[in-house]
Amino acid sequence: MDSLRPENLLRSGYKDCVLCEVPRPGEEERCRDCSGRLDQRDRLLWEIRRERIRKTAGILSLVYPGLGHLYSGRIAFGVFWAALLPLSLVLVLNVGSGITFGHGVLLLEAGAIWWMAHVDARRGPREPTAPCEGACPAHIRVPDYIALVREARPLEALALVHDMLPFAAFCGRACPHPCEQKCVRNEFGAPISIMAIKRYAADLGYAAGITPSPGESGGVRGPRVAVVGGGASGLSAADTLARLGTSVTVFDRYPEPGGMMRYGAAEFRFPADALHSDVDRILARGVRFRGGVTFGRDVTFSSLASEGFDAVLIAVGAREALRLPSAGGEDQGFHDALSFLVRVRERRFPGVPGHVVVIGGGNAAIDAARCALRMGASDVTIACVESREAMPAFAWEIEAAVSEGVKFLPGAAVKRFLLKDGRVTAFEALTVERVDLDPDGSVAPRTVPGSEFEVPADTVVMAIGSRADLSFLPDGISRKPTDPGRRVFRLQFPGGEPKIAGYMCGDCVLGPGSVVEASTSGREAALNIFADLAVEEVRGTRYKDNYRRRPEPQVTDRPGWRVRRKAERLSPEAARRTFDETETRFTDRCAREEAERCARCNLSL
Repeated sequence: MDSLRPENLLRSGYKDCVLCEVPRPGEEERCRDCSGRLDQRDRLLWEIRRERIRKTAGILSLVYPGLGHLYSGRIAFGVFWAALLPLSLVLVLNVGSGITFGHGVLLLEAGAIWWMAHVDARRGPREPTAPCEGACPAHIRVPDYIALVREARPLEALALVHDMLPFAAFCGRACPHPCEQKCVRNEFGAPISIMAIKRYAADLGYAAGITPSPGESGGVRGPRVAVVGGGASGLSAADTLARLGTSVTVFDRYPEPGGMMRYGAAEFRFPADALHSDVDRILARGVRFRGGVTFGRDVTFSSLASEGFDAVLIAVGAREALRLPSAGGEDQGFHDALSFLVRVRERRFPGVPGHVVVIGGGNAAIDAARCALRMGASDVTIACVESREAMPAFAWEIEAAVSEGVKFLPGAAVKRFLLKDGRVTAFEALTVERVDLDPDGSVAPRTVPGSEFEVPADTVVMAIGSRADLSFLPDGISRKPTDPGRRVFRLQFPGGEPKIAGYMCGDCVLGPGSVVEASTSGREAALNIFADLAVEEVRGTRYKDNYRRRPEPQVTDRPGWRVRRKAERLSPEAARRTFDETETRFTDRCAREEAERCARCNLSL
């Protein structure tokens, strides 16, 4: 069947029937009764419609238990909840012998039934979910794509990842991978190397050079959407909207798309060719990109409305670096981590003579420190207010920095900088006793009085965080949560002008997060935008979801499955002399053996 060939799945989108039973396997014509036979646009439409059904079902179940289940087609559940409440009320109304404490308990039970029916209707039917899949912000079907790698089908594995996440190359290298922390293999040896397997599928899939097909508009003119911000959330939204057949244009102040993935991630962690693989695939869907454009100056809500755009999505990220109040300029030896990493990425290396101190404990601080080592600094120290164990940077990145020679000074807060002849020479620090949080969420270190000590520093890189610059938004604009859990908000303009729908998503809403979280926010925003702009089309979506997984026989654990495979890495001595990627991808054998360790927690035995 041509539509299920690996290259066609990667080109047109994943189809569930590769991994499930279908009524008529091998059938050439698409079957409207099976979600596995729907193309990428149909499946996204059904996802939007299914969420709308769940919301309506939840509201109806507040009117009377069971109504929502009947509306969504869950007849047996609807009858159960509808019959359960009258039984409780009949017992409550039986007050012939007087009102007792038990009647109050029965009233509480009736209220609990009402509420549980609402929650169950709003949640809708769900398949068994593996712990790793539930921990993933993008809810990628992790065990399924690992199974495809195990069966030597990396192109199909990549297509399955792209179904929820367009940045497989980046997240195969620099993801916090909470999925591995929840892997059941933690109880039996070590977790599956999920991130490394994702990278293996991405590298082989992209190497095949298969161009994705743009989404179809269903024979009608699709809406036009402007996305402001070319980072993870903006590009993810553009990718999803393009798959739905929408005309999308991305505006960004940087000349090239990618946001902090392109300009803020060190080359040795995320090389340029991997970035191009992710970004070029999104642009190949028909997404237009206009770089070097500043929103609020070059374009505005009103100008985009006059150009014929139906909606604007603000996804500018959190790109404004925070600086310490007493810090000077670059001519005095001070840099912020974001601009520092941008210059390094563009090969416009700033001078880093002598002792380099990076202030901060996050991943940006680790990247800046490792870059400074590669640029010839005599020694590099990371100073942060947190303890070594409480540093927000990834543990594996800290280990890599230590192996390359980066020093750490935890529990230290800057008091003042010392300058000589117009350049920084050191800073005075205080010992931090504990770190508290202010009511606004900002870090408030509590220092020990009289514990001052001096730290030599010829160059200071500040990596203390970033925030969103939303000064371009009109005065009086307000935000209405559409999906606050995924950082999606609807903009409400004062006076109803301009006449264009506005949305916000990603890091610019709630602050910096990971790429996978930003991507999920952008995807969810795109689905909300399309649902608002194409109401009739979404309302007319009627598909029966017959997706199901085939049970597998139980397999006895093997001693070899308790050992976690690791990809080869450059030695620390070689790594600190080059900006080349420090870790290679899995070999075919290593990827297959690691994938065999997966317990397939999402299957029935």
